[in-house]
Amino acid sequence: MSASTWTHVSGVGTNLGVQWRTGWKALAAWVLGLYAIVALTAVSITSLYETPAELQTYAASTDTPALRMLNGDVAGLDTIGGVLVNELGFVVAFALPVLAISLTGRGTRREEEAGRLELLLASRMGRQAPLVAAVLLGLAALVALSALTAVTFVAAGADTLGSLLYGLAVLAFGAVFVAMTAVLAQVFGHQRSVWGAGLAIALASYILRGIGAVDGTWLVWLSPHGWYDEVAPFGRPQGTPFVLAAATTLVLLALALRLSAGRDVGGSLLAARTGPHRATPWLRTPVGLAVREHRGATLGWALLVAILMGTYGGLTQTVMDAFANNPELAQFIAGGGEALVEAMAAMFVLMLAMLVVGYVLQSLGSLRKEETSGRLELQLSEARGRVVWLVPHLLVVAVGTLVVGGVGAVTLAVTTAASLEDSSWVGTLVGAGATHLPVVLLFAGLSVVLFGWLPRVQPAVWAAFAVAAVLSYMGPGLDLPQSLIEWSPFGLVGNVPAGDVDVVGSLVAGVGGLLLLALGVLGFTRRDVPRG
Repeated sequence: MSASTWTHVSGVGTNLGVQWRTGWKALAAWVLGLYAIVALTAVSITSLYETPAELQTYAASTDTPALRMLNGDVAGLDTIGGVLVNELGFVVAFALPVLAISLTGRGTRREEEAGRLELLLASRMGRQAPLVAAVLLGLAALVALSALTAVTFVAAGADTLGSLLYGLAVLAFGAVFVAMTAVLAQVFGHQRSVWGAGLAIALASYILRGIGAVDGTWLVWLSPHGWYDEVAPFGRPQGTPFVLAAATTLVLLALALRLSAGRDVGGSLLAARTGPHRATPWLRTPVGLAVREHRGATLGWALLVAILMGTYGGLTQTVMDAFANNPELAQFIAGGGEALVEAMAAMFVLMLAMLVVGYVLQSLGSLRKEETSGRLELQLSEARGRVVWLVPHLLVVAVGTLVVGGVGAVTLAVTTAASLEDSSWVGTLVGAGATHLPVVLLFAGLSVVLFGWLPRVQPAVWAAFAVAAVLSYMGPGLDLPQSLIEWSPFGLVGNVPAGDVDVVGSLVAGVGGLLLLALGVLGFTRRDVPRG
């Protein structure tokens, strides 16, 4: 195929305008939401570490194998810029790939899967114009976020050159995943497959970087997350990571254009599997259909939490060894001894709870997609009531929650017990994981009540989740008011196993979640379907 056949990009400006008009709210929410985290972190950090001695203490407390596994090998931890990079490390590691997958997948595979792309291409528009427009919008979001981040770092007192390099590192890191998503949108025929493959690649990159960072091996150079670290903006900056990221991005974009030109509109490189001509009796039941709808996401999330929790649990003894030569620091952080292990375990359990809530919100969000795609209206046209349609979905998601949470809790418990050679941690951590179920129920209720009464704003539950996650995960490090942390959704149940279960908070979350669920089902029976 000649080069001219895969560079049909006329009409990019028009398509860019269409995608901006339909997607600017999502783009703005991503940029402003992540920038809010950067700004909040900068404000808090600058007030906490004002002297060189305080920065040295921070560097000594965070340069451990466990934190290198979580945040990478951050250079310049004894500078305010290095502290900011380290505090933002976990957020950047996952939020930027998700941003890239969300924005790029939205303008490519989602539009093609819905059939709207075919209508656009029926006009005088180049074959690759929508793909190029989606990539440009994704890169524009990254440029805006990078610029705001660099300015904020400078305002916080970080080195100016280092701040600019860090902004470029954020841009380069995100650009790789934008280009990767552009390729995946050509390979897979469904948006959920693009999401699944993209998240799997991001997770593999994160773990590979972590393994390489713990021992300082060359493995970090095989990962985009590793390239992001190796820029070392507040240590000894390197240009090689930028070259690798730019070359990878360009190669992936060229591949995406090539693949786009070589397939049919609406098709994909991997053809979607066709089902049998007739559905089985089980699949024709509301429960059977709900199981089919959610089983892929359930299995994917279960695999994700198993990998992450297994990795974290297996590092427990490594962290204890790192603190063995610094008992004063261990005493300062968590009172030393067993309390240090419990504090770490509580952090891992909190991360597991966040992942389970993410699974629940994604699964319940698919209910709205059923409505906007028209499939819900078709199902309700049969002799099937709305409650009969909705309740099986809620029950299947509830079972999926137990599967995802159970797999994560058992994996964390077993690997931690094996790492510490203490079987008593199995029961402790499985029980600690169960204490967060009321929080999961609370977020499920919030999502369902929005779906039932205000379906268009159901995605806003992700904003509430993001705020709650930031308060609980970063709140102690940012020295936020303890009352604010304790009364955030994830703080309602207590800091188990480092602390006792908060019975009152658990009841508030659990009963509140049940009430919201009932209210959501009631709202769904009383509103129009579909509602735009």
